[in-house]
Amino acid sequence: MGTIINISEEGESDQKLIRKFTKQELDLIDKQATKYSEEAKKLEEEAHRRNTSCIYRVLPRLRKINDNSLYEPNKVSIGPYYYHLRSEKFMMAEDCKRKCFVSLLAKNMNKDGEIDIYKSCMQKIGQHEGKIRKCYSEDFQVNGIEFLETMVLDACFIIGIIEMFGNLKTEADFSESLAALEWMVPYFYRDFLLLENQIPLFVLTEIYALIHKIPVWRSTSKLMVSALGFFKNGMIISDSIFNSMERYILIHDEKIMDLKHRVLPVLHLLDLVSFSLTMPLNIPQGPRPSLFVKPPPIGCISKLRLAGIKVSPGKKRSFLEVKFRKGSIEMPNIAIDDLMRCVLLNLVAFEQCHQGSRKYFTVYASFLDSLVNTSEDFEYLRKRNVIDNYHLADDSKAVDFINRAGKDLVLTDNYDFYLQELYEDVEKHHYQKWRLWKWASVKWESFKREYFDKPWLLLSAAGGILLVVATSFQAVMAFLTYKYKNC
Repeated sequence: MGTIINISEEGESDQKLIRKFTKQELDLIDKQATKYSEEAKKLEEEAHRRNTSCIYRVLPRLRKINDNSLYEPNKVSIGPYYYHLRSEKFMMAEDCKRKCFVSLLAKNMNKDGEIDIYKSCMQKIGQHEGKIRKCYSEDFQVNGIEFLETMVLDACFIIGIIEMFGNLKTEADFSESLAALEWMVPYFYRDFLLLENQIPLFVLTEIYALIHKIPVWRSTSKLMVSALGFFKNGMIISDSIFNSMERYILIHDEKIMDLKHRVLPVLHLLDLVSFSLTMPLNIPQGPRPSLFVKPPPIGCISKLRLAGIKVSPGKKRSFLEVKFRKGSIEMPNIAIDDLMRCVLLNLVAFEQCHQGSRKYFTVYASFLDSLVNTSEDFEYLRKRNVIDNYHLADDSKAVDFINRAGKDLVLTDNYDFYLQELYEDVEKHHYQKWRLWKWASVKWESFKREYFDKPWLLLSAAGGILLVVATSFQAVMAFLTYKYKNC
């Protein structure tokens, strides 16, 4: 048996024992304390990583609810999360990346210049390696030169594709081998906007600046404008949304990268599209309320119509700009195609993961889920030119997508709920209708009690009504006879 050690309370008699521990038990306590200390340190590191992360793995609950393929790249892997599939699933894209990189380096450069630019890109990414790794919410097994080259090649590929196909009105200068990639552009729209398929925007701007030999702050605005032009060609939304964002970027050109007075803290390409779609909302950034008040239920289309509420197509730029006016919900058109499904789900996934994000797309997805319960609800919205269904076989599949997209989403407070006013206005409309109905039902009950329980009063009232009708009819006929007699 091990040595017994007595532990007594401080300031009390040594004779009063609290607990007797053996040496083996004390060793076990030390071991457990060390384990808990390590876990506490790991939790602290995870908390710090959450504060710096902006590129996340999609939450398992969202993957379980929605189609997994809408979160995973189809043709090209960007960043480290799908690096292990590059030699198998994405082999063709990897070959395209190398060609694109060579094409970018070859522009207006001799051989020595190409080598110098390549070295500069690797050195620049090497300087930011720690910062880049902190942008990802999970560890990954890509290290050393392999990691640096991955970032450089991916950045150059995105820049090259955006420049080649971003402005369809002008002819881009690129080789025939890269021109053959045009058939893949619809896949690039999609894959470049997946949450798990991102690289930090500052990586793109640093590489863009080195390749084009311009200052970083200048490269940021140029790159974002080019990217918006690229995505504008692929998304079925109003051009004015991206045009407004482009003007905003150009106006604030020099402040974009000013860390003290940063006017556009864009994290990656998915975040850039998010900013473009939410900018028209122009919601003031007020303090967060301390208490979350759950918004009242809005009801599906069928119930809203029973309450006398219509849905009409709105004339705003962004589909997020939903308003309630004069008994009608005004909704700008949203086209549900393959790209929009991916974009909406990945924007919701980003908001669900990212601390401090305003949950515009989460709220919108929940709102759509509330409106649409059946194919008849969706058909009504489609006929009202509020929703268009592209590439889905029938309305029932579109309904299934909408209901899944809005399921099990987390809203922490009313600060996140940008449609709070709309929900409250709809609730007021319901209440007013209910009061009118209650008043009418009370009057009807009073009338029934007064007359139906006393048949002679009912007959008397009916006779009085017939007399009034007959007298009115007689007066009208007399007037018409007099009028036509004098003609």
